[in-house]
Amino acid sequence: MHFLIGKFRDCSDYGGGSISMENFIIKRGRITSVLVLVLFQGLSIKAIEPEDIFAPSLGRVVIMPHAAISSSYDDNVFLSSDEFISDEFKKIDDFITTFSPGIALRYGENILDANYIDFDYSPSFLQYTENSQLNSDNHLLSFAINYQKDGKFTFNGSDRISLDNTLLRGRERSLFTTSELGRKKSRGLLVEKFSAQDQYRFEYVLSPKTSIYLASSLDILDFDEEPHYYYSNVFGDLTPYSLFDVSNWKNTIGFGWQAFSKVKLYGSFFSGITSVETNLKRMGLRPDSDFYGGHISANGDFSDKLSGNILLGYQDRSFDNLSNGFQGGSHGLPIFEVSLNYKYTEKGDFSLQYRRSGNVSIQNPEWATNADFIALNLHQKLGTTGKLRTFLISSFLIDAFQAEEKFKYQYLSLDGGVTYNFNEWMKTSFTYGFDFFEANTKGNIDYDVNRVMFSLSVGY
Repeated sequence: MHFLIGKFRDCSDYGGGSISMENFIIKRGRITSVLVLVLFQGLSIKAIEPEDIFAPSLGRVVIMPHAAISSSYDDNVFLSSDEFISDEFKKIDDFITTFSPGIALRYGENILDANYIDFDYSPSFLQYTENSQLNSDNHLLSFAINYQKDGKFTFNGSDRISLDNTLLRGRERSLFTTSELGRKKSRGLLVEKFSAQDQYRFEYVLSPKTSIYLASSLDILDFDEEPHYYYSNVFGDLTPYSLFDVSNWKNTIGFGWQAFSKVKLYGSFFSGITSVETNLKRMGLRPDSDFYGGHISANGDFSDKLSGNILLGYQDRSFDNLSNGFQGGSHGLPIFEVSLNYKYTEKGDFSLQYRRSGNVSIQNPEWATNADFIALNLHQKLGTTGKLRTFLISSFLIDAFQAEEKFKYQYLSLDGGVTYNFNEWMKTSFTYGFDFFEANTKGNIDYDVNRVMFSLSVGY
């Protein structure tokens, strides 16, 4: 299932090479800064409302332009391992400038209307000061819809489509080898990929306390049809390897009951299919698989300060038999999700998310994996105005291959910093980030990254 639309190129390829990526970023960054100053002067002198510029309306369509520019320092841009201390494979740092313009459209009565249709396009252009081979442009397209008719039904959905050209990270690179030849060939290799996440849900009210719902989701990960990295085989030859394209389509039907005034219980059944395609013919076919299961959940306000969702269920998966003699197996696992938000003060809130789920590996899709994901987020307003805020965003993922219990990896991401909101349409932030990846098998490249970033954004 190949959805890649052309190839991304450095901006120097545009217009016959007359504009370099560096000049492109710098020029747009300066334009953004000048526009901010002009807007400050214009809004203060002529008393123009911010909505006239950042949220003008054409009938029932609200147009919301936005832009952001950031400058960051990364101490390990090639995701190198501490195990290599040679000059050729040591960690390399760099300064990165990112410019992200965009535009959003909302169809509704007004900007805060509960029934709406949203559309947003946000490209981003990355410029590396020293390692220009990593310069890239990425594109994000999103769509959302929400419609509710009190006492009858609700319908909501979202689509998120990304076209990225980046280095493989985390579990995407868990089969990297520590072979110096392989690392030398793979280093700095940008990989193009298409990803999409689509979710839709329709709930129909049968009575004041009961309802039924239908939900459908599609998750696609499609890599470019080229070698993604190289490793040395038992004979010492350099062998190209690629990740597999994996898509999951899941459909759910459920029944809801308003057990308490602010808590609703759901019982659901789901089924779906996982499709797999290869990007290098030499790697052969891999089996698709079917999965099904059920779960019960509770959703709502558990107290004045605590709200969220808790889900418990079971999933079974069976792999297809292939004509080449591959015998498909099956496996089952309990699934569990919890998503809670606790507002401990008027100025602060804390959220917890934990998810245990099962999928297939993008490295070896005939293997099933168990994934444990946990995220902790903290937001706190400072001062009396609420314009200054601190935040902490962290996540931790552990993936274990069921076919090989000894093979698992863990990936930690941590971001913290401060944000200052000048007003509703402009803010700036200072962030420190840390990424850590580690696999428990010999031959994988473990890495850690420290990152410091300053950014300025304009728009609603």
